[in-house]
Amino acid sequence: MNLSTRIARFSPLAKLAVWAASVVAMAACLEAGAWLIGADFSVLEKNGGSTSVILIAFGSLLAMMAVESRPMADYGLIADAAWHRRAGLGLAIGAGCYAVYCLAVGLAGVFVPHPEEATAGRLVAASLTMLAAGPVAVTQQIIFSGYLQSTLRDRHSRAVAVALPAVLFGLATAATARDGLTGPVGQRLFVGMLIFQAVLGSLRLRTGSIVFPAGLLAGCIAVRKFVAKSHLLGTEWSHPAVPLLAPDGDPRQAPMLWGVLAASLVGVAIALARWGERRIEPDAGVDASFKRYMPLSNLLGLAPLDCWLPVLWQARWRIGLPYVPRAIASLIGSTLMTLLSLPERLLAPLMLRHTPPPPVFIVGMNRSGTTHLHNLLALDPQFRSPRNHEAFNPHGFLTGWLTTALLTPLMTWRRPMDSVQMTVFTAQEEEFALACMGAPSPYWSFCLPREIAHHDRYWHADGFSESERRRWQSSYRLLMRKLTAWRRQTPLLKNPANTGRVAMLAELFPGAKFVHIVRHPHDVWRSNQRLTEHGLAVFQLQTPYAQENFGSRALDTYRGLMDAFYRDSAALPDDQVAEVRFEDVEADPQAAVLDVYRQLGLTPSAAYLARLSDYMEGVRNYRKNRHAVLDPADRAKIDQVMAPYLAAWGYTAAEAKRAA
Repeated sequence: MNLSTRIARFSPLAKLAVWAASVVAMAACLEAGAWLIGADFSVLEKNGGSTSVILIAFGSLLAMMAVESRPMADYGLIADAAWHRRAGLGLAIGAGCYAVYCLAVGLAGVFVPHPEEATAGRLVAASLTMLAAGPVAVTQQIIFSGYLQSTLRDRHSRAVAVALPAVLFGLATAATARDGLTGPVGQRLFVGMLIFQAVLGSLRLRTGSIVFPAGLLAGCIAVRKFVAKSHLLGTEWSHPAVPLLAPDGDPRQAPMLWGVLAASLVGVAIALARWGERRIEPDAGVDASFKRYMPLSNLLGLAPLDCWLPVLWQARWRIGLPYVPRAIASLIGSTLMTLLSLPERLLAPLMLRHTPPPPVFIVGMNRSGTTHLHNLLALDPQFRSPRNHEAFNPHGFLTGWLTTALLTPLMTWRRPMDSVQMTVFTAQEEEFALACMGAPSPYWSFCLPREIAHHDRYWHADGFSESERRRWQSSYRLLMRKLTAWRRQTPLLKNPANTGRVAMLAELFPGAKFVHIVRHPHDVWRSNQRLTEHGLAVFQLQTPYAQENFGSRALDTYRGLMDAFYRDSAALPDDQVAEVRFEDVEADPQAAVLDVYRQLGLTPSAAYLARLSDYMEGVRNYRKNRHAVLDPADRAKIDQVMAPYLAAWGYTAAEAKRAA
């Protein structure tokens, strides 16, 4: 049993103890490192020191979340049919209550309007700052009302589950005060934010999700940021009511506001006592709608700005209004990653000049079982597969430990289209990495589905211009060198988009091997329709056209990829190409894997076979999605388009009936 699995089985309080110990240990290492190099730095200092500790604590907590394997609903990441209204209502109440409080403080004479200070530049800056309120609020609530509260609620009382995250939220906020945790400003912030998070945590239990609390928090943050950044209100420091209504000019530190929040907490506690906690049952239609508008779900959001801006320019910046929060969150993440990854991005191409071993490529149409086969083969220690934190942060994964942790809120724990477990350390297809590195990729149409005609040409080698081909080759070489920077293991890569690029890959990586997995076309088609509705929704910045989208193109893409694969692979030696059916992998994984090794002339080690056996035991209870019955018209069209391959792959009439 590995370390992450053991930690996942700890009690809630033990997990928090591990988190606290890891923070102390990393802070001590940072302090020791500064002492060794003679730097004038201490983690006990305000500014840089305290900020470093906060980042360490935040990153460590996110890393703890990565070892869990629970459904999103357990963390409150779920919505019912009224989630739009709940989010909007929370936003309106939060913004309205904070604004009303500021108005009341103004009427009392503590806040004084300074319209002359609110210049156009400040108003613009304040408005832009408000836009970040949503992503910030959602992230905070995922951690405090989501992960921490849900983990504690498993084995402890409602009061403990609400109180402990509230204390941590108060400490985290107070640590950012200019006088730290021990000063009066920090202490007042601690009290105010503790009570506020207790209200939010109680609302999460009562409503069954983080949607309403996150909206409430976002509304408060938006108004507070606007008031602070615009300089629209000043404080009359000589007024005797300042300590009661706005100490230090900040309502969050005000005893009067604490009283209002405490009364709200009592009201929510009474509602919980009377009506209890709510649990929202998953609903496929609502779930798809919710995923479509989640602001922190775009996994291409960490691509640097020089990748994002050309793609948005090509799309003429046509972003759908409901997706603006996601676009903002993506660009904020992109800007952050552009800065953090710059040293590695500049130095890696100069320092990594070795030739990596020829890779093994797993190819096949999307939803053909490539992920399952990849997970099986990736257990072999001779192989090196890219992980999620590497695929979505390809420019900074060698040095960016913090960005690895920051990816955790973007991970959905279970893939939205098939419920396969996913963490920052799960093996991932490198096409995402190539897209994030600026190489041409059809996956950018996941973000901008109305530009699908432009991006879909990259499924095939002949869709690349000469300059695009060179950029693609350069990105691929660098990625392989980074994956093998520390150990020269054979790269094991799973990428449906490579099914139509076998000739390009064989030229770029002489000696590369290819494993082609096939599945009954009926199942592939239905699964791709679900991918269109559920899986791609988390990326979208536009609403797809009803008749021109990934799902409507799936059958033509499927046939084109199969034609290209068999044409290109025919020119390769027999021991460089293997083929396996998904149904055979599903029925007897070990026998299917051993057959792949035999076809490629590879020998599995005893250590690998032991790992394979343990893995299969761990996923024994996994249940595939149940798809709707295939429409007869769709079945006839699939059978017509894929007729040569239905016969070649040995799918009989009986199997066709089963798949239907």
